[in-house]
Amino acid sequence: MAINGNYVFRETAANLTRNITLTVASVLTVFISLSIVGATVLVRQGAQNLTRQFENGVEFIVYVEPDASESQLAEVRTSLEDNPGIAEATYIDRDETYADFKQLFKGQDTMLENVRASDLPTSFRVRPKDSSVATVQGLVNYYRKQPNVFEVRAATDVIKQMKGMTDFVNKLLFFSAGFLLAASTLLILNTIRTAMFARRREIEVMKLVGATNWFIRVPFMLEGLVQGVIGGLLAIGAVFFFRGWIDDLLNKGQGLELLQSFTINGSDVLLACLWVGITAVVLSVGSSLIATRRFLDV
Repeated sequence: MAINGNYVFRETAANLTRNITLTVASVLTVFISLSIVGATVLVRQGAQNLTRQFENGVEFIVYVEPDASESQLAEVRTSLEDNPGIAEATYIDRDETYADFKQLFKGQDTMLENVRASDLPTSFRVRPKDSSVATVQGLVNYYRKQPNVFEVRAATDVIKQMKGMTDFVNKLLFFSAGFLLAASTLLILNTIRTAMFARRREIEVMKLVGATNWFIRVPFMLEGLVQGVIGGLLAIGAVFFFRGWIDDLLNKGQGLELLQSFTINGSDVLLACLWVGITAVVLSVGSSLIATRRFLDV
C-alpha cells in the first residue's frame, strides 16, 4: 500500500494532539536536555579560547626580595638576561609597581592607605622564547629556587585553575544532559506507545486490508520527529540566549577581568547549534524507530 502524504500529515497531527500532555512533556524535556548540550559546547569552546590566548602569550613575573641590594638585584637581572630560554626581561621599579597596585585596588581606600610604595617588591616581567606551558613551568620552578627571589607568578597557574574549573563544569553539564536525554527518549517512546495503544483497533483493520509495516509506522515516527525538532529549535534559541547572557555577565561582573578572554564567537555558536540540531534529529528518529519496532506488532 502506497504512503499518502495527506494521510501521513493528518494522522501525525492527530497523534500529537490526542496525547497533548505527553507531547508537551516530551517537547519540554527535549528542549531542556538539548539546551544543556548547547551550553556544554559553549562553555567548552569559551574555555578553549581562554586557555589558547594564555598559552599564545604566556609570561611570568619574578618578584625580587623587597630588601635586596643593588648588587643582588643585578645578579637576578643577569641571570634572566643570560638565560637562553628567555627572550626579554623587563624591570618594573617600585613606582610602577605601586601604580599598578593602586589601579588594582582602586576604590579600596583602607588597602591604599596602609600600603606604601616601599612595601612592595620590584619585579621582572619575563617573556620566554618558547611559550608552551611545560617550558614556562620549568622556568618558573627554576627561578623560585634562586637567591634574592621573593616569588614567581605565572599564567600557567591560572591556566591550570581555569582548566580544572571548566573540566568540572563540562562534566557536570555532560552528565546532566545525558540523564535528560535518556528521559527524553523514554518520554518519546511512551508517547508513541500510548498513541499506538489508543489506535490498536484501527491498526488491526489496516493490517487486514493490506497496509504495509512502513505505512503504519511512518505517522508514529513523524510524531517523534516533530517532538524532537520542536524541542531542538527551542534549544537553539536557548543557545543564543546563553551566549548573550555569558557576554553580559563577563562585561558587567565585578572582579571578572581575568575572564575577559573567555570569548564565544560566531563559529562557536554555530557549532553548538549544529550539535543541538544533530542530537535532536538522532534522538527523535532513533526513539521513534525503536518504539514502532518494539510496540507495534506488524
